[in-house]
Amino acid sequence: MARPRMPTENETLALVESRRRCCICFALDRDTEIKSGQIAHLDRNNSNHSPANLAFLCLDHHDEYDTTTSQRKGFKIQEVKEYKKELLDWLGSALSQKVHFGVLSLPDADPYAGQWVRLGSNESPAELRIIPLPDTVDGQPRYFVTGMAYQGMSREYGPNMGTLDFFSEIIDGASLFYSRPSLSIQGPATTELTFTDDGHLKVWEEDTGGQYGMGVTFDGLYQRVT
Repeated sequence: MARPRMPTENETLALVESRRRCCICFALDRDTEIKSGQIAHLDRNNSNHSPANLAFLCLDHHDEYDTTTSQRKGFKIQEVKEYKKELLDWLGSALSQKVHFGVLSLPDADPYAGQWVRLGSNESPAELRIIPLPDTVDGQPRYFVTGMAYQGMSREYGPNMGTLDFFSEIIDGASLFYSRPSLSIQGPATTELTFTDDGHLKVWEEDTGGQYGMGVTFDGLYQRVT
């Protein structure tokens, strides 16, 4: 007997809500690239087309999720459901931002905008780009922050790498905040960026337990280079 076909509206919802991003790629590597993939049934029941049971996965992770093996622990249903929620929360935040058309009029000399590079060892480089936005929140300027950090540049198989992307208004006149669910059991992971009086940027993480990748952290003191 043929299994029931997935309703078109449920298939469309799974594709649209994920914007064809794989939630496992996002959760493990902060990979937000559009993927070629398939819609997975999280309970592995191909007749259960409930939207809560569907998740768009890249081809590799779909195959891995559907494959059972005694040699290693595979992805668990609750694990992937949490990854899906994390992706949808991030997409909701990103898609809620205003779209600006045409040429933006921005301050000529913004003390915070630009590219910032972490000072210290070349073994764990990191950089952040802080981009001013034309809208404000309660009169406070808003910024988009994006960055990349590495750990173990001399490792035989290459360094671990993590990315950071968030929107924030200035808090208390000198700080930007980013908070998201932590991969540990200790609660939300918070990253705070504070601009110091001597022109540096100090990054502090409440939870450095690997939320950006194994051993990867943005913690440290930064200097603006552009």
